[in-house]
Amino acid sequence: MKIIIEKKPRKKWQFSKCWLAACIVISLIFTAASYILAAYDKNPVAELSASVIEALWGASGTSFVGYALQNCVRAFTSSKFGLPAKNGNEE
Repeated sequence: MKIIIEKKPRKKWQFSKCWLAACIVISLIFTAASYILAAYDKNPVAELSASVIEALWGASGTSFVGYALQNCVRAFTSSKFGLPAKNGNEE
């Protein structure tokens, strides 16, 4: 007796979700690199590193707020006009 399990096709990520994930990953990488360099006393421009990290996390935060607003507007307009809410992936 064989049990056949059908896998659902993976949904593609929206551009905005990919952008948000990339911002967060890049911020984490630069923050980790800064801490590693500081641990080994190899960070001669610590102030510059701190400025870059602040800018990256600011961009990540702004991207997150933009993504949340985009989803809120999409949900509001779809319910306002009686349209089904889409994730942008459905055709």
